[in-house]
Amino acid sequence: MPERAEKVVVALSSIPNTGKTTLFNRLTGSSQTTGNWPGVSVEKKVGRFTLGEFEISLVDLPGAYALSPVTEEENIVRTYFLKTPPAVILNIIDASNLYRSLGLTLQMCTSGLPMVVAVNMIDKTTQLDIPLLSTHLGVPVIPISARSGQGVPDLQQALYEVIKEPERTHIPHISCPPVLEEAAKELSRKIIPGGALEKMDSNFLAMRLLEEKTFADSIQKTGLAAVINQWRDRVEKTTGEQIPITCAKCRFNAARGLILETTRKQSAPPDERSKCIDNILLHRWFSLPLFLLIMFLLFQAVYGLGAPLQDLIGQGFDAAEAWLRVQPFISRQSDWLQSFLFDGLWQGLGVVTSFFPIVALFFIFMSLIEDSGYMARAAFLMDHLMHRLGLDGKAFINLLLGYGCNVPAIMGTRILSSHHNRIITILLIPFTLCIARLQVFVFLTTILFSPVIAPFILFSLYLSSFIVIVLTGFFLKVLRIAGKPEPFIMEIPPYRMPTISGVALKTRQELKDFLYRAAPLIIAGVIVVWFLTHFPADVPAAGAETWAGRLGHLFSPLFNPLGIHWQETVALLFGLIAKEIVVGAMAVIYGGGDLSNQVFQHISPLQGLSFMVFTLFYTPCVATIAAIKAESGSWKITLFSLILGLVIAWLASLVLYQTGLALGLR
Repeated sequence: MPERAEKVVVALSSIPNTGKTTLFNRLTGSSQTTGNWPGVSVEKKVGRFTLGEFEISLVDLPGAYALSPVTEEENIVRTYFLKTPPAVILNIIDASNLYRSLGLTLQMCTSGLPMVVAVNMIDKTTQLDIPLLSTHLGVPVIPISARSGQGVPDLQQALYEVIKEPERTHIPHISCPPVLEEAAKELSRKIIPGGALEKMDSNFLAMRLLEEKTFADSIQKTGLAAVINQWRDRVEKTTGEQIPITCAKCRFNAARGLILETTRKQSAPPDERSKCIDNILLHRWFSLPLFLLIMFLLFQAVYGLGAPLQDLIGQGFDAAEAWLRVQPFISRQSDWLQSFLFDGLWQGLGVVTSFFPIVALFFIFMSLIEDSGYMARAAFLMDHLMHRLGLDGKAFINLLLGYGCNVPAIMGTRILSSHHNRIITILLIPFTLCIARLQVFVFLTTILFSPVIAPFILFSLYLSSFIVIVLTGFFLKVLRIAGKPEPFIMEIPPYRMPTISGVALKTRQELKDFLYRAAPLIIAGVIVVWFLTHFPADVPAAGAETWAGRLGHLFSPLFNPLGIHWQETVALLFGLIAKEIVVGAMAVIYGGGDLSNQVFQHISPLQGLSFMVFTLFYTPCVATIAAIKAESGSWKITLFSLILGLVIAWLASLVLYQTGLALGLR
């Protein structure tokens, strides 16, 4: 990188499913940082690369269909351009879907910001007259294939030239009804843009004022609001429809004309490969069974491969712990300090590291499904069912994968289409019966129930999980804790072959996010539980006199109606670390010995069933809590999730136990 390189911000924009992420990865490689856009949980990615004497910060904007604040993604893009306009726009259009792509492109071309257009997948479309398209748009247009890298050097050269000479671009004219054009012209003469808006074309700002009733923040002119309202009423009365609809029609009419003029054929040839595959995967009768089979195979691949890797990591941590314990420096320390180091801090690190294989495999396979084009089709298949809960079809995939592990399922909610969908799905996933809970249930059902009854108990727990998810979904829909559901436009992209580099970069970034955003909370949670179960220091660990034991006794009036003793209450507290620890915690609390016999002696079948129901629905493990905080970006949502789980768990156990007692069961 040259010394004193001039820094330039370039915004990468497009509608969804145009290969934007592939191009972003190709241009920036591993020089990427991620976070969230201010105030929302939508991911923000920024990558860096150099072009000659310029250091480029490439901002990957969310996929949006227009600069209109309808969906959260569109609102982010609109706010970004109006409040912090970039030096240059790099817009990608899909050569096989020009009509939908050009709507956003035309809107951005009129902004007055320098711009370069990349026509992606140029090898899979009709013959396109690139120079003529460039002339009409008023900006350089470069044909590329983001997947293979074809044309990317030419794109970088065009971007470099526009950065050096922004005046190379000019604003195209989009024909609109005369009354709308007259309104925009008069308002553009009255606008005195301030700050960042000085970079924007005044006619573009006038159209924004007419389209958006809330946009007047940076326009410094008293009395302008009244003029805007007068023109808005006049235009809508003359055209007979709302201005945003009129403007959208203008853009897409212009897009249709551009396509007719710049392509040698009126429409791109159908993607025969996608059509043939869809004849099977979207078949009227076979599509749903095939979807469930694919999800089952994904489930098996993630957890079938991940579990042995987790065991291997666990064995490595155990061996390292055994080696560290005998080191002179460690062995000379006090017992409580050694316990803190190994039972608290070391165990927290172990919990974090053990999730790495699951998270990595989850995002590898999810990236393969998403990049191949099947994710959109899976969402289409389940959209009708999820729509009843105010969600889109992709949410079903996250809920289904939650039955394996809540952590990657919650992290995977970032693929969902809106803030509303992400928050509601995040709140529902903790009610899925994950593998960790299943281990507890298998242990208890084997002890408390006969081999004939035990399978039915497990099935009823799975069924209860599904019922609670549906009922809670309806409750959250009515409560509107995440706001109103946003419009969801289903885009069905062609099938594509995922790239190794794209999948690897995405997986690497997700692991990095997990490490920096969730790991500190996980370790902190484990340490808190250690303190509760090991202090005061002069009493036996996890006993009745520890802070955890005192909490167990303190909450006895709440748990006695559920048939749950203080010992099991402390075990539930241990379950905050990980649900698998519940069984081991019971062994410590009951003083060791034959745990199966101890459980059989102290817990009746009805009490055991009540305990399992509470375990199914109450506060998830610290890793899940950390994932909820990381993905929602809100302590309010995290706290609401914890309270919601506790309330549902308590009510479900209370109804079950008291009904059982009324029926004479024990």
